[in-house]
Amino acid sequence: MSNNLTATEQIEELERQLVQLKHRSLLELKVKLGEARHTVAMLEKQIEEITGKAPASPETKQRKSRRSITIAEVVSAIKKGATNYKAVARELDCSPITVAKKIEAEGKAAGIKSSGQKATFKLSVK
Repeated sequence: MSNNLTATEQIEELERQLVQLKHRSLLELKVKLGEARHTVAMLEKQIEEITGKAPASPETKQRKSRRSITIAEVVSAIKKGATNYKAVARELDCSPITVAKKIEAEGKAAGIKSSGQKATFKLSVK
């Protein structure tokens, strides 16, 4: 950096350097992550060779399959005492997002209303 630069030019130059450093740092982290994944894979292979079984890893964890729900099921769960999306989802064995989308799409026609926000949020049926 030259002493002939104005303060604004110096700031712009420093910002360019910062962007370059962030980019370089990100690349270094990606390389480290790749090396760590390789190390984990090698360790899992060694475990498999010793035990004869593949180790349980997060990638092999079974995901819950998606479940379609009806507005009648949602209404029934609310009438049974489920007062928020999570409680309805637990009752119907589905995700809270599925419940929220169903209520958003068909809840008004089914007489579902909500009150409160965040901690005081409550679902009810007319």
